[in-house]
Amino acid sequence: MPEPAVPQTLRKTNTVNLALIGMSGAGKSYWSRRMEEKGYRRYNCDKMIAERLGLELSKKGKATLNLANWMGQPFSEGYTEAEKLYLELEEAVIEQICDELEQSVENNFPVVVDTTGSLIYLKKNLLKRLRTFTKMVHLKLPAEKHEELFEAYLNDPKPVIWEGKYKPRKGETHQNALRRCYRELISFRNERYNSIADCVLDYSFHHNPKREVEELLDSLASSLKKKS
Repeated sequence: MPEPAVPQTLRKTNTVNLALIGMSGAGKSYWSRRMEEKGYRRYNCDKMIAERLGLELSKKGKATLNLANWMGQPFSEGYTEAEKLYLELEEAVIEQICDELEQSVENNFPVVVDTTGSLIYLKKNLLKRLRTFTKMVHLKLPAEKHEELFEAYLNDPKPVIWEGKYKPRKGETHQNALRRCYRELISFRNERYNSIADCVLDYSFHHNPKREVEELLDSLASSLKKKS
């Protein structure tokens, strides 16, 4: 099957490669899939980590993999070891992406990297390397959406790296501790996302169901031009 042609408007917006950053549930996968439909080459980091992790788990006789169930909650037995392995594999995946972008001689099809929410925990030199090949776009979530995001996390679990941010208080239930610490985790991460972002998209913009890919890319192009 021939690869889809990239519309001229997207070529104008960029042969600039993009990395979408933000919390799980912010819309990174949604927008990266839509960009892929328009001709972008997509890297899905969670999928790439799961593939590498599947090789590890196959040694233990497990044929299928669900990242969230495998990692568990921060109070689950084995969580610390799972968190460490996940970050090691995420680092390897980002290294692979950077290597491929560095060696690529084909510029007709721009790239979009669908990153994980834990990207900010990677080594500074690796993040710096990724930023040499991509423009980082933060899909921001407002404070009033944090509770909604937590409920989504409970109903549709995603692998979450806590990095010591889960700190239950004496007598506090796991559920209450998760709710309180998750809000704190989001606030902490938002600051980190903003610190490495080349462009920040407000929730009202990127969560508009009528928003088209061309509109989003035009907005990015305008924002990046102002910073250049």
